[in-house]
Amino acid sequence: MSWRRAAAGAALVLLLAALLCAGLGWVEATRAPRLVEARLPLPGLAPGTRLSVLLLSDIHAGPPDMPPARLERIVDQANAAGADLILLLGDYHRSQLLPWPGRYRLESSLAPLARLKAPLGVFAVRGNHDNVWTNRIMGAAGNPVLLVNANRDVGPLVVAGLDSAQHQSDLGKALAGIPDGRAVLLLAHEPEQGAHMEAPPRPLLFVAGHTHGGQIRPPLLGSLVDRVRPFRCRRGACIDRGWTLFVTSGVGTSLLPFRIGVPPEMVLLRLYAPSGRKSGTEK
Repeated sequence: MSWRRAAAGAALVLLLAALLCAGLGWVEATRAPRLVEARLPLPGLAPGTRLSVLLLSDIHAGPPDMPPARLERIVDQANAAGADLILLLGDYHRSQLLPWPGRYRLESSLAPLARLKAPLGVFAVRGNHDNVWTNRIMGAAGNPVLLVNANRDVGPLVVAGLDSAQHQSDLGKALAGIPDGRAVLLLAHEPEQGAHMEAPPRPLLFVAGHTHGGQIRPPLLGSLVDRVRPFRCRRGACIDRGWTLFVTSGVGTSLLPFRIGVPPEMVLLRLYAPSGRKSGTEK
């Protein structure tokens, strides 16, 4: 009987630990995103130019952790950051391990994003969880402007959008027609796209999401999680095969509605013309 009691006790401890982790993961996943600021040079910017760019990624709108009310608050927070330019980096709709009761339409995921405002515009690309309906709904709303292997000159720089690797990304089309010497901000969902290409054909800054920063990285076990799903650039500023990258861990969740060790974030990039100063991140 003693071993049965010990086994039952151990099972209870494990259950309580699992419930505690789930509870803490839920609290962290549903908190207001923190605003992470980073300073980076952008080749091609006119001397003395300073621009702020807000990155918002991996919303995964839908129950249980991203209901419409929470997404509305995130939109308010993004607008309050006062960025010159807002970029959405894909995965707007929900992806989950188990189906949630009821129906949550894609229109509901995208509608609050129409309220995003920035002087130089609001632009978006598709993620691996997005599809042709994302194009139609965003196109009908007019804001954000969806860039599918296309670019838009917004004055101080050119915003180029690369489609998700899940669909049909085409870097040549995304950069087509951009004059030499122009500052280019390339946005895509998956940062790994750069790793499968040659060095960038021109100086640019590549921004992406997709990784969720790992989403669940328990203390002392983070390196184990990294081995299970390695990313060349999981979060923050990186240089990979000549590509200058910045990856945000995003605001939502995928598969499980938990975050541990990787709180939701939106990123405010402060871009400047290169002048020999070092760049860095403030977290």
